[in-house]
Amino acid sequence: MNLTYDDSTVYIILFLVAFIASAIDSIAGGGGLLVVPTMLVLGLNPLTALGTNKLQSCFGTATSSFNYYKNNLLKEKNIKFLVLLSFLGSGAGTLLVSQLSNEILSNIIPILLISAAVFLIINKNTKKNTNNLLSILFIPFILLIGFYDGFFGPGTGTFFVITFLVLKQRNLMEATAATKLLNFSSNFASFLVFSYKGYVIWQLGLIMAIAQILGAYIGSKLAITNGDKFVRPIIVLISIILSIRILLS
Repeated sequence: MNLTYDDSTVYIILFLVAFIASAIDSIAGGGGLLVVPTMLVLGLNPLTALGTNKLQSCFGTATSSFNYYKNNLLKEKNIKFLVLLSFLGSGAGTLLVSQLSNEILSNIIPILLISAAVFLIINKNTKKNTNNLLSILFIPFILLIGFYDGFFGPGTGTFFVITFLVLKQRNLMEATAATKLLNFSSNFASFLVFSYKGYVIWQLGLIMAIAQILGAYIGSKLAITNGDKFVRPIIVLISIILSIRILLS
């Protein structure tokens, strides 16, 4: 690791960031918009940052998925098929990004971050009547979002939620529950590829994984207990804060 600070400082900072990001992600998505930029600022190269992020993210999304399932919010009928699509899309995206040089990634990542932030700002999450075209688009969108997660990742959870809300007309809690499982699948597929190619810092990733489990448990419990009225304003607030942060940096 070519780190800007010493190992202990980096581990402490990333543990705290992972905890906060996981709590946010379990409620509204977008946690990766905190973790990946922090890793880059601390001196990790882009591929190592993405690979280690996938390892720790698996623990957070798995914890959230279990909490939502245990509380009977995971009701999507074709969830196994959707999980497979997310997995395959993410694997393909990761294979592509792992072939790119660190210099290319350093130029692409800021563009993707800003694009994701702008999308989050302009999206209203408003409910509309489903038509046949939107229903047809649902499957390709799941595959594409999985691909995006493998290629880059931050904001994936929010994109999944929006897809379920707009294209499938699910309520917010059902959309969030399904999203966490699909996000776990895409994270795991991406992690497998990055791990095989040697882009995972295991010690750092596992330390951050502890923070992910704690944050995801607390965040998903808050969402389950307080419901739609709690989750919706947090999605809007986090979208605005993350977007401003990225644009200013």
